[in-house]
Order: sequence, then structure tokens, then C-alpha cells
Amino acid sequence: MNPTFFAISTGLKVFGALQACRAERRRQAAIAAQQEQNKKVEQLRALQDHNARIAAFSAYESTANAARAINRRSTSDRSYQAIMKASREKSREQLNRARVQSLFTQSRMAFAAADARASGSLAMQQALLSAGSDVAMSGYKMQQVTPTGTD
Repeated sequence: MNPTFFAISTGLKVFGALQACRAERRRQAAIAAQQEQNKKVEQLRALQDHNARIAAFSAYESTANAARAINRRSTSDRSYQAIMKASREKSREQLNRARVQSLFTQSRMAFAAADARASGSLAMQQALLSAGSDVAMSGYKMQQVTPTGTD
């Protein structure tokens, strides 16, 4: 058997493995970029949600002040103060809960991006190992079919 065929076959296997690796690496990089973009969108959504909650609480406070004024109650009224205190605490609790949920979502997205980048690196290592294995196997096969110098 002609050793040139082994060399060409090995070269094509190595080239194919490297091309597949590059394609997988690009795919994983695209996934990582998408996850990073998703994280930024989540940050924006969290900020908008926070601002909406603050605006809603401000509107509630204004309404409560108007109702207090209509009912001719002073700001030192204990029931009014208790209602406002409970409302502030509930609002603060909801803001904190939403913030923690958003941070958790963002951290999951950051992890997914890092995982995708790591997968791309692993694909490159796997392709290099596969190519090296193909070279070694082709060398072994060539040795098996190539006649030796002693007849």
C-alpha cells in the first residue's frame, strides 16, 4: 500500500477534526455572547421593575396623604403612621425579593456564559487529542502494511 494515501488520509482527518473544533468553539462563543446579552437585558428589566415599584409606592403615598388630608387627620396620627410604616416595610421587602431574584437570574446567565466558553475550550482540546490519536493510529497502520527491509 502506498504510504502517500496514509499521509493524505491522516492530513484530512486532522484537518477535519480542527475544522469541527473551530466550528464548535464559534458556536459556544455565540452561546456565551447570547448569555451575556441576556444578563444585560435582565439587569435592565430589574432596574425598570425597581423604578416601577418605587413609582407605585410614591403614588400610594400621595393617595394616602390625600386621604389623610380629606379625613382631617394629622401626620402624627398613630394609625396613619402605622399604615405608612407597614406599607414601607412591605414595599422594601418586595424590592429586596425582586432584587435577589434578579441577581440569581443574572448569576445563572453568567454561569451559562462561562460554561459555554469552557465547552469551547474543551472542544479545542478534544480536537487536538483526536488529531494526535489519528496521526498515531495512521502511523501504526502504515507500519503494519509497509514491508520491512528484511525479506
